[in-house]
Amino acid sequence: PGSFETIGHVAHVNLRDETLPYKKTIGRVLLDKNMPRIRTVINKVGTIENTFRVPDFEVLAGDPCLETEVKQHGATFRLDFGKVYWNSRLEKEHARLVSTYLSSSSVTVCDMMAGIGPFAIPAAMEGCQVYANDLNPESTKYLQTNVALNKVRSKVKVFTMDAREFVLLLLGRVQRGPDAPQVDAPVTFQHVVMNLPATAIEFLDVFKGAFDSNQWTPEQLPTIHCYLFARTAETKDDIIKRGERHLGARIPEAIVHPVRDVAPNKHMFCLSFKLSSEAAFSSVVPLNDDGSQASSKRIRLEEAGQ
Repeated sequence: PGSFETIGHVAHVNLRDETLPYKKTIGRVLLDKNMPRIRTVINKVGTIENTFRVPDFEVLAGDPCLETEVKQHGATFRLDFGKVYWNSRLEKEHARLVSTYLSSSSVTVCDMMAGIGPFAIPAAMEGCQVYANDLNPESTKYLQTNVALNKVRSKVKVFTMDAREFVLLLLGRVQRGPDAPQVDAPVTFQHVVMNLPATAIEFLDVFKGAFDSNQWTPEQLPTIHCYLFARTAETKDDIIKRGERHLGARIPEAIVHPVRDVAPNKHMFCLSFKLSSEAAFSSVVPLNDDGSQASSKRIRLEEAGQ
């Protein structure tokens, strides 16, 4: 391989089919050339198909232990690369979003798909109050560890639940489960981070009509930062329209920030926009491309007893 991703002591390669017969030799050479900094060489196997978006790996050479530590913008992250999602190539994007939006003690952050905390931990270190959630219990286990490692326990509350339920919990629209931390709902948050580019845009529907106009003013509505993948042929307008279809409302004055090229026809973007009153205080379900009503994946408030 021409390059590899480094995660602590782990070197991660994506070998092409024609090189697979030589994979063990490649692993040994990479290990020998990069010792002692690299102690493990792994290769991704197959495509990501599980709910938690964690790839399968095979160890090509070295220590089979994938628990490691990574340092980014002053924070330390402990993780097991075989059990949680992490991408070291997103370091600049983590820093950009935090420095631009999440760097004030007056800011409260709703991190819907927090992983092990690449946004939550630095934001908390900048003084933000962070409500951080992930569906993967391994991710939130390491998130709790990283909260302690970086001494931000007073700034971060960690949840392990469905992302839509999490938002509705913060808004006081559903009851807290027995395992969830105590929440003084409704929580007024200024920013929402949706860092699951494969599917995050589908979760925009949770914001439709979820806000109580007696508790929120239009000025208080949050800014949403939704990560997504797009094809080369898709324009910024196409991306915004895709977001509008899932949200079920117009997205005015959106910012579409290019993050990185993932593959020749696959690119990662961050769609940032302030939630409008039309979206926040309305109960209209999202629309399909043909204008027909879509099947909403959100938890219906009436079913939650609201």
